[in-house]
Amino acid sequence: MVAGAVALAACGGGEGGGATGPDLEIERREGYAVVVDESMGGIEIGFSADRDAGSGTRFEVTDALWRVDAGPWNEPPVTCVGRGQRIELGITSVQNEARPGLLEERVVWLACLPPEED
Repeated sequence: MVAGAVALAACGGGEGGGATGPDLEIERREGYAVVVDESMGGIEIGFSADRDAGSGTRFEVTDALWRVDAGPWNEPPVTCVGRGQRIELGITSVQNEARPGLLEERVVWLACLPPEED
């Protein structure tokens, strides 16, 4: 009986159980890494839809999961990204616990894609 109650509670059954917030929404963006900075122990990229742009939106990708095309997902650090690399980013908005209400975009995953065919 105790095991049944524990299983029911773990599955969200019973009073007050299972109430969670909304799922994490992840937006997909495809473009190019127009700047890659691997200094200071991290990896930052400049991301743009234009491959020839001189700069782009700054994203920290040090802790992002990554893969090449549709291959298996890999643990960080990302090793496939370079300047001019076509990529897809999985981006979500997160809150800094020290600054409630301030949302920042965070790259959750990165996929290195093959070049576009002309």
